[in-house]
Amino acid sequence: MRVQVKLFSLLREAVGHSELLIDFRGQTAGELWEELQRRFPALEPFRSARAIAVNRQHAPESALLSDGDEIAFFPPVSGG
Repeated sequence: MRVQVKLFSLLREAVGHSELLIDFRGQTAGELWEELQRRFPALEPFRSARAIAVNRQHAPESALLSDGDEIAFFPPVSGG
């Protein structure tokens, strides 16, 4: 399947792109993240602290993906 990946803030800086089209053979958002880490090792530090959205809805790593989905990854956010 082909999915559109959007990366924000520190993730965008680590990869050097804000958007990617990825041909992906996995099934879940977590598997997509693992694929991105293989392609872009600089993402490794963000593994345990990042949020996921699938088609603009917050989603868990186990969210099933479909061809054409938009998946966004966000780094940790703090504030008060």
